[in-house]
Amino acid sequence: MQEQSVPAAGGRGVTEVGERYDMARPGGSVQALLFDLDGTLVDTREANYLAYRNAFAESGHELTPQQFASTWGRDSRDFIPDLLPGIDPAGVDVIRTAKSRLYADELHRTAANDALIAFLRLVAPTHRTALVSTAKSGNGDQILEAHGLTALFDVVVWGDQVTHSKPDPEGYLRALELLGADAASSLAFEDSETGRQAALAAGLLVLEVPHF
Repeated sequence: MQEQSVPAAGGRGVTEVGERYDMARPGGSVQALLFDLDGTLVDTREANYLAYRNAFAESGHELTPQQFASTWGRDSRDFIPDLLPGIDPAGVDVIRTAKSRLYADELHRTAANDALIAFLRLVAPTHRTALVSTAKSGNGDQILEAHGLTALFDVVVWGDQVTHSKPDPEGYLRALELLGADAASSLAFEDSETGRQAALAAGLLVLEVPHF
């Protein structure tokens, strides 16, 4: 599957993508657009780090920025055991629950990708859209509401609604099924290697969104 890069800042790059794939007109060649959330539509790195750092601290563990950077795009069910070898599933759940509780205090640190969101608003009325994220539904819904994105998606698949997280394609495959769309006629927008692998494994063309 081919992978392409799309500038995240400034309307020019996003407009070019819309023109190139004829997405802004009804009956265009693209059936559906599928978006990642964290790092793609909204920069949540700082908010996620601080919430996880404080959640780790509540359980008596340290989380450095460098450690957290190595986890980007992965589900906490996968990266917490990697960062804390020997931790049992109950301990993982304690940290995950604490992070969900603490995240609301950090929402003001998130920043929208204005160019890509403007593009999404342009094409949402004429194309099927989905959000496919490793975020848990509680925190994910908070981000969507904070940035006015909730109504832009026909389908949302959160990380706690799938058995296997990215880079497994389960989330994308479920979204395509719910949308009634073919992977070969759909596009995914991703920022992380983990997310790109998941979308490619689902048979999607991937448009890379650089850090903004």
